[in-house]
Amino acid sequence: MKDTFYLIVSNSKVERMVKTHRAAKDLNRGEIPVKVNLEIPDTNWKPPYLEKDIVVNRWDEGIDVEDVNFDGQYVTEEEADMIRQHRIQKMKEILEQQGFTVAKLED
Repeated sequence: MKDTFYLIVSNSKVERMVKTHRAAKDLNRGEIPVKVNLEIPDTNWKPPYLEKDIVVNRWDEGIDVEDVNFDGQYVTEEEADMIRQHRIQKMKEILEQQGFTVAKLED
């Protein structure tokens, strides 16, 4: 059995479980989605019950992503877009180095 789902969590509990990434975008303040890929081999369908501890660490822990020196008081829209794209690319590279697969969500 293989399945993928998203746990929507706050800092105090699992708020809900959803099946699609689109539903995982509908978050309340303070909630984050955690994608879970579950696989249970056929040989595991017998007692005792299955148990798995899951710990989700910050992907950026110990990594400095400060890459912009703000000289002025304002940032233009073009500069903000360039900064955003640069940071997204840097985060993608860091995640891939850590063994994650990064995919763009389709609308």
